[in-house]
Amino acid sequence: MTEAEQLPLLPERAARPRRVRGPVPLAETDPVAQVVIDSPLPHLDRVFDYAVPAALDERARVGCRVRVRFAGKLTDGYLIGRTAEADHGGELRPLERVVGTDLVLEPGILVLAREVAQRYAGTVSDVLRAAIPPRHARAEAVEVEPSTWTAEADSIDAERWSAYDSGPALLQRLADPGAAPTRAVWSLAPATRWVDDVAAAVRAVLAQDRGSVVVVVPDARDVAAVLDRFEDAVQAGAVATLTADLGPERRYREFLRILRGGARLVVGTRAAVFAPVVDPRLLVLWDDGDDALCEPHAPYWDARDVLALRAHLTGCDLLVGSPARSVVTEQWCRTGWARSVQATRTSVGERGPRVRALAREDAARDPAAAAARIPHPAWQAARSALERGPVLVQVPRRGYLPMLACQRCREPARCTCGGPLRIAGAGKVPSCEWCGTLVGDWRCRECGDRRLRAVSVGVERTAEEIGRAFPGVPVVSSHAGRMVGEVDDRPQVVVATPGAEPRCAGGYRGVLLLDARAQLQRPSLETTEDTARRWFAAAALAEPGGQVVVTADNALPIVQALLRWDAPWLADRELAERSSAGLPPATRMAALLGAAADIEDVARALTVPHRLLGPVPREGEDRHRGLVVVAREDGATLATQLRAITATRSAQSKTAPVHVRLDPRDL
Repeated sequence: MTEAEQLPLLPERAARPRRVRGPVPLAETDPVAQVVIDSPLPHLDRVFDYAVPAALDERARVGCRVRVRFAGKLTDGYLIGRTAEADHGGELRPLERVVGTDLVLEPGILVLAREVAQRYAGTVSDVLRAAIPPRHARAEAVEVEPSTWTAEADSIDAERWSAYDSGPALLQRLADPGAAPTRAVWSLAPATRWVDDVAAAVRAVLAQDRGSVVVVVPDARDVAAVLDRFEDAVQAGAVATLTADLGPERRYREFLRILRGGARLVVGTRAAVFAPVVDPRLLVLWDDGDDALCEPHAPYWDARDVLALRAHLTGCDLLVGSPARSVVTEQWCRTGWARSVQATRTSVGERGPRVRALAREDAARDPAAAAARIPHPAWQAARSALERGPVLVQVPRRGYLPMLACQRCREPARCTCGGPLRIAGAGKVPSCEWCGTLVGDWRCRECGDRRLRAVSVGVERTAEEIGRAFPGVPVVSSHAGRMVGEVDDRPQVVVATPGAEPRCAGGYRGVLLLDARAQLQRPSLETTEDTARRWFAAAALAEPGGQVVVTADNALPIVQALLRWDAPWLADRELAERSSAGLPPATRMAALLGAAADIEDVARALTVPHRLLGPVPREGEDRHRGLVVVAREDGATLATQLRAITATRSAQSKTAPVHVRLDPRDL
């Protein structure tokens, strides 16, 4: 391989004399290997040169795993290029060995990894650690045949997109091999299954016998829902799945199937954004506002932004959907980078639910009932709907009584370790959520009172209360750890947390959205966006014309959006408010975690115009957090400078680390 054929984005290297340590015979052609080592240290995020022994010449190919000696220890790495000359005049150590036979680092994925590391001020090795699963030797021995399966466009599914404005035109553009790249953001229509919309779009592309498709969803339950819609492709072996719960061997085997061209459709969770598919033509992301799509480890990338980067780099189509509309994707639509797709007024009128919220006359008629957790209109709607079929009750918290406070002074009840107290079930003793200690003799630190009151009620206590209110009616509870997949259409009450709502084939006759006040008072920038996502997702499960009752004032903008089924309007309003306040996504923000003095040192080293908010101590931690805010057009400069500063600090043994997180959601 010549210098011109090496992987892209490598720095230019000057030709210098090549010297090699020891008498090891070298490869005759391109004897210098360029290696990225697997290290989380920022100052080691660069390319290192190693000599290619003649014995490894044929196996040391671009994209393979290698073992090298670095700082006296054997270290894993990836060979990303081979050249004739090294970039320095020192002695080169030889490659210790080549690991495996597959070229696991595909050129396009390296380009993407570098872009992600640059955007989030991280290291390439941290990104590659998420993109490429750990090697499993037994999985490499499995033979993979290229996929020959061809999809057939489903006319019934395609008709579902007629519920959206410009929906049929969108499918035609996706199916047209000669069309310009399409980037679209769609908000779910009422009484519609999102998986049907995804299936129609995917089949429209794969039916043209061109390229591959990647579908990314928040969790394994959503993966199973997509696989059910592609049973024919699964049986033909044309679908690969990438989820964290597959286990090391199966996950690596699925990764190799994709790499070797054995699957045209990849369905997976967060890390599937890096799936090394052959000729990607369509990238699909569902529920982009779900926190599960944010990588919890450095550099804390977001699947939504990674797919947007990948679509831009490869020129393929991008389709991002949500039950409502995230503020970030609404900004994409406002700037013209993506097109907005939402339900038509006709489909909303024909299939939309009948939404009922609390009005002023409710409080005037009976102030106590209107202020109750389940007000009288909600009980009436549930009783009426149960005469015809199932009713869904959405509760934002799992558990029994997940938050407690002092009955007298309302101070949050805490354990001696500082953790919040909760009650796990009926008749149970309060316990600490952090350390698990039973606290039967609790006393308030502020007023000395021993009485406790519930601040919030969980799904299990709610199911208990509803069971007493409707004797003889079956009550089903669905939440994390005890998920129910589907219920029939007989009269029953289903109490579920957001995201755990079971599917009902004919749609729920009624939907109750409880604890609206508690959800809307959460101290988070994403409060309105997250609440809208939860409410629209639950309301979409109602039958056409079904009753939906939300325990919130009907004058609130979020309730008005639900009444009109107009999530883009709410997202546009939220975006305007954030822009006027100088908050993301109108600006770029970086969270710095560490000692207060170190955070201030990093902020002083920045030359880009910025504001530093804080630093302030983190509750329950021995470190502080500061927020650096810059104009949106300076975001790339901020990431570049923070990356350079952290690399410099990493190389200095006497400086404490400061962790950087670009565009954090948890503000």
